[in-house]
Amino acid sequence: MSAAEFDDELFDRISDVVGPGTAILTLSTKNLNRVSAVDRKGVWVETERSMSLGSGPQLVPAWMIAVAWDRLCDKGELSQQELLNELNVKRSAFVCALVAKFPEVHIRSTRPTVLEMQGDRSA
Repeated sequence: MSAAEFDDELFDRISDVVGPGTAILTLSTKNLNRVSAVDRKGVWVETERSMSLGSGPQLVPAWMIAVAWDRLCDKGELSQQELLNELNVKRSAFVCALVAKFPEVHIRSTRPTVLEMQGDRSA
């Protein structure tokens, strides 16, 4: 899937766990990412670096989060390396940290980062 926008289910799921001002630490290195907005096109995020440079929030496109969520739902697990190397998601650390906020997702490991599903996707 390479959706340009979130479908309703994923948009609602993300909106339930993050919103403007939400701070998310990456799972392995604990780097700060601050959500500035969530819209249909993706999640707008400022990193420590972009905050210090004053360059403003950058879009993590909806497709990056959607492919991670779909792979996790299909396989029952997802590694950050798989996300980066096989699915070409360049913001893989943030995407893993975001998806890990969903109630049915369990962090199996942080070094390396591996997520797994617990329960039903529709829960």
